Amino acid sequence: MAASMVVVPAQRAAADEAAALIGGALLGGLIVNEVHKNKQRQRQQTTRKTYQSSGVSSAQRQQNREVQTALNYFGYNVGTVDGSLGRRSRAGISHFQADMGYPIDGYLDDHERGFLLASHQRALASAHVAPYNQILASQGQGGLLRTYRNEQLGIQTPQAVQPVQPQTHMAATAPQTSQVVTARAATGAALPNFGFAQTTPVSINAHCNEVNLLTTSNGGPSRPGQVREPVFALNEQFCQARSQAMTEASQIEVTIPNMTAVQVEQQCDGLAQAMAPQMVDIDTKAPSEVVAATSAFLQASGQPMASLISGGKICLGVGYRTDNAEMALASATLLASAGQLGYGEVVSHQLRQGFGAPVGMARAGEWMRLALNAAQSGSGVLGQTPERVAVLTEASTSAAAAPAIPVFSASTSGN
Repeated sequence: MAASMVVVPAQRAAADEAAALIGGALLGGLIVNEVHKNKQRQRQQTTRKTYQSSGVSSAQRQQNREVQTALNYFGYNVGTVDGSLGRRSRAGISHFQADMGYPIDGYLDDHERGFLLASHQRALASAHVAPYNQILASQGQGGLLRTYRNEQLGIQTPQAVQPVQPQTHMAATAPQTSQVVTARAATGAALPNFGFAQTTPVSINAHCNEVNLLTTSNGGPSRPGQVREPVFALNEQFCQARSQAMTEASQIEVTIPNMTAVQVEQQCDGLAQAMAPQMVDIDTKAPSEVVAATSAFLQASGQPMASLISGGKICLGVGYRTDNAEMALASATLLASAGQLGYGEVVSHQLRQGFGAPVGMARAGEWMRLALNAAQSGSGVLGQTPERVAVLTEASTSAAAAPAIPVFSASTSGN
């Protein structure tokens, strides 16, 4: 274990010391894990319980119905509750496992099943009680489930959760009397106060909850040649990539011994901090400039590139799992700069929506072209199948060709 850790010399410059944060226990452990990965997976496969049997008892079928009901409630649409865990139910279970940070195999062990069923019963009993009613209103049933998981990990739920306010609306709050009096005393007249709502952090989780709901209502995601709403099609692709990133991260996390989910999240906080200087003005800089500077930064860190890539994949999934847009954007930028250019798709989506950085539409299009070129050359990531690449190409081209919102410059000449 000690031999696998990379020690940063004391004389390394401050920038290199910051870069070393990307390594640490998480990435050092990954090097050792590669040796034991297959052995550990075999051990897991032999210890995890499955539902496979020659026959299903009535008690087992009832338990399966409870599992399906709970999965449907929390947004993992498994269809009809019939007590038979088929392909659709396995897919829902896998999605649940990915979101919760469990090993992904489509089969629930006793702990996973117990948490899912207990969370469902708890939601039925507490979803209308503060602060859970506010979490439900702002984040949906999936937000409740993540809250219950966090509480299980010892992360306390805030007692007051402010609901997300639409950014296009104005708040109806009136100015305080004392403020108005002060303004009048100083200027002789009251300053205008329209009470605009304060900008709230954008939630990727809430965004994808809404997108997935609309996708289900539409009968499925946009298909090649059938992209009627390019921007919404890009949103669908972003949420698909997000789910794939969480799945990918969970598959790597399970190979890390002696680290809890909270410890992994702490390591990823370190990655986001180390990458912070590289993320400055990412909404205005050309992708080639960002990639070149970040690549040099990674090379100077002294960490093996394979370990940096594995750590970036973990932290991308953790960023989405914990709804940390800055962490996800930093991780995707790291991966693209480490040669995994397909992750430029994620950077593009987040810049287009303003997740983790100011909105940068022009640069978002450039990051998407970078990712699509990589995918079309056979370097696809995050489930970039030919069908997904076709939708991304069609949607991004159509969205770029859409009429722009007019911008009028105010004259300063005084005429």
